Amino acid sequence: MRSRPIALVALLASLALVAGSVVAWALLRDDGVGTDLEQVTQARAAGSERPERSVERATQDDPPAEPALPQITEGFVDATVIPTEEVAEPPQRVSIPSVGIDLPVVATGVAGDGQMELPEDPKVMGWYKFGPQPGEDQGSTVLGGHVDSIEYGVGPLSRLANVQPGTEVTVTGPDGTVLRYQVRTVERIYKAALPVDELFAPEGPHQLAVVTCGGEFLGTGLGYEDNIVVIADPVA
Repeated sequence: MRSRPIALVALLASLALVAGSVVAWALLRDDGVGTDLEQVTQARAAGSERPERSVERATQDDPPAEPALPQITEGFVDATVIPTEEVAEPPQRVSIPSVGIDLPVVATGVAGDGQMELPEDPKVMGWYKFGPQPGEDQGSTVLGGHVDSIEYGVGPLSRLANVQPGTEVTVTGPDGTVLRYQVRTVERIYKAALPVDELFAPEGPHQLAVVTCGGEFLGTGLGYEDNIVVIADPVA
C-alpha cells in the first residue's frame, strides 16, 4: 500500500488554476465571464451563497465558463511534508475521443505552496506522481490540467464538461500499453466541497480522475467557483 502524503489534503482545490497574470487578461474580456467580487459578496450576504457541499452534473447545456484563471489560496492548508519516494515513469497520453481531448502527460508533484503542480501549457496534462499509476489494482489515479493560459490560450480541457457517462477514456502507459476506462460520472463540484480524500485515495477500487476547473468566474483572486471532475472505471 502507498503511504499517503500529508500534502494531499491541500492539492486538488488548486487544479486548473493558472498564474495570476491570467487575471488581467480575463478582466479585459467583454463577454460577461468575469464576476465582480463585490457583487458576489453582496449576493452571499443576502442569503444566496452556495451550500457547504454542492454537486451538479455537468452537461452539454451547462458548459464551463470561458477561461480566465487566477490563483487562489484562501482556505488552503499548505503541505508540511513533501513526498520524496521514487516514482515510476508517467503515462504517455490521455485521450477522450468523444470531445476531442488527446493530450500528452507529464509527471507532476507538489508545488512550493503545497498545491499540486500542473503543467503551464493547457495542452499538457499532469499526473500526480505520488499517487497510483494508471492500471494499478487499487487507488485513484489523478490527471489534472489548466483550462487555458494567457500564453497558450484555451486548451482542450474546456470541453471536459461535455463528456457523457459511458464514454471511453484511454491512457497510454509508459511502455505503450493502452489502458481503457469507461466514464462513470461527470460532475461540477463546488471547490470548497471538493472530496479530496476520495479523489486522491491511495486505496480502494481503482479509478481514474480527470480534473479541471469550471463554473462561474468569481473575479480577481478567486478564480472559478467549481471543478469539473470526470471519474472513470477500468475496463477489463
